Amino acid sequence: MRALVTGASGFIGRHLVKVLLEAGHSVDALVRSSSNRDGLEGARPVVGDILDPSSLAKAVENAEVVFHLASLLKMPWAPAFQTVNTEGTRNLAQAVAARTSPPVLVVVSSLAAAGPSLPDDPRDEGRPPQPISIYGRVKLDAEQAALVEAPVSIVRPPMVFGEGDRSVFPIFRTTRHGLHLVPNFADHHVSLIHATDLARALLQVALHGERRPAHTTDPGLGLYYAAARAQPTYAELGRLIGRAQGKERIRILRLPGPITATVATLSEGLGRLRDRPTFLNRDKWREANAGSWICSAAKLEALGWAHSPLEERMIATARSYFSAAEA
Repeated sequence: MRALVTGASGFIGRHLVKVLLEAGHSVDALVRSSSNRDGLEGARPVVGDILDPSSLAKAVENAEVVFHLASLLKMPWAPAFQTVNTEGTRNLAQAVAARTSPPVLVVVSSLAAAGPSLPDDPRDEGRPPQPISIYGRVKLDAEQAALVEAPVSIVRPPMVFGEGDRSVFPIFRTTRHGLHLVPNFADHHVSLIHATDLARALLQVALHGERRPAHTTDPGLGLYYAAARAQPTYAELGRLIGRAQGKERIRILRLPGPITATVATLSEGLGRLRDRPTFLNRDKWREANAGSWICSAAKLEALGWAHSPLEERMIATARSYFSAAEA
């Protein structure tokens, strides 16, 4: 098949392009003229912008499947945060719907669009969303923007890690030194998935998943969660990552909420001044203290998808972070 990947030059996008090429598919990678195209070898670059409808009409004209990953992250205070995520998704869905024979559209959203849960009650496709953060509400808005325009499949991953990611890197860095910081005193659980396993999930949904027609009211139709089965506490996650780096003893340091709130506020303030994304901001602090972030991938597994051993993926990720520095 011929696939178009938006956000191809991003962390998940590069993994998806690689998975598609290895599976024998042709890939068009939507990129800006200034995008770093390292890791996209073998894909055909298509210059465009999700805020430019005319460029999208040209980009989708030969696609059989469109994977939508392009988004703006970690800047929830910026006006462009809503525009890029929601209006960009709407533009792409309209371009897909305008085709005489519309391609399959797979939109990558986030567990944040569904909201947190209790430790023993993972999110599944049958539960209505209850986002508690700006990021979650915007991702849900983007889902709805696509749904009113075209048949679509939506995939909501939780925390994504893997080679090339910078968001989870701080956890690998601190555990490498035997320390793991927990932003509260609660034992919240988390789901996670490696980027390659997520890419394989997206391909499985594109080939075998269901589509939700425009204007259908069933919230679970065409919706999938993609996650590994393990649901460690945030403290246990630090120990898992530590063991992946040969550290059997990890010191867990729990930080009081007021301290992490202050750090998040200062970090966001710096991001606002510099007009740059920040790893920690008040929106992320709100999510971290809202409860457990877990979901069930049973519906996706019924399509034949299975994730790789989590420990192996963590070891490979750790090696990618530190092998070059140690060479």
